[in-house]
Amino acid sequence: MSRLKFFNPNDTIAILKEKIRFTGKDYKTDKEVLNPSLIFNKLIPHTGNKEDKKKHFDLVKNETKKFAQKEDLIKESLLKEKLKKAVESLKNQGYQTCNFESKVAWRMIIGLGGIHPHETSMTFHHIYGIPYIPGSAVKGVTRHWVVWRYFENKEDEALKKDEDFKNIFGTQEEQGKVIFFDAYPEGEIKLAVDIMNPHYSDYYSEGKPPADWQKPKPIPFLTVEDTEFCFFLASKEEPLLKKAESWLKEALKEYGIGAKTSLGYGIFEE
Repeated sequence: MSRLKFFNPNDTIAILKEKIRFTGKDYKTDKEVLNPSLIFNKLIPHTGNKEDKKKHFDLVKNETKKFAQKEDLIKESLLKEKLKKAVESLKNQGYQTCNFESKVAWRMIIGLGGIHPHETSMTFHHIYGIPYIPGSAVKGVTRHWVVWRYFENKEDEALKKDEDFKNIFGTQEEQGKVIFFDAYPEGEIKLAVDIMNPHYSDYYSEGKPPADWQKPKPIPFLTVEDTEFCFFLASKEEPLLKKAESWLKEALKEYGIGAKTSLGYGIFEE
């Protein structure tokens, strides 16, 4: 099987080409687990060949699956328990906490528009190496959902008419009273390759007028599929905590989180 070249300093390439390679091994029996985040974000194939790009995505998928199957961090729920203890330690400072699990109903993509050599990115945790949902995204989508659903997309109305909204999410002058934590996968992590298919590639790349004779240019990207995530919230005021939890569950079920929600991505089950 052919190996891929990667962009790396000369003093590390000799090591990397032994570690990062396509050998045709069955990933289920391969004992070594590589960090999916480093593979996806740092070890980019040197060639622009479409087949190499597919192999690169497959490598990320396989290593992520191996990680979830073999590492106690996910397999034994150590990451969840670690975060749960950290959140519950806030009770010593007068906080109340809540958490719940919810599963992606189909597919989800966080960070699709980020800068990446593949044109399409995805958010992986820089230490744990697994896909996750940053707390800022959890808070942001909940806030957006409330403004859109209950105040006809008028943010000023929400701030004027709903004191809970202002207290939960905060303003330019005052921070919110509910903490939204990062959400991490629980149990099996499934990645799937999807495509977006621009039909007028010359229009987007060269500025030519769109026409039916232009060839579609499929662009593959990674998604998280059928994976359960654990969400944590904390606040010193129980009514605000309960309302934030309710709004978050609504947002995940009815609106979705991440990119392409209008196409059904990022929707969670009840």
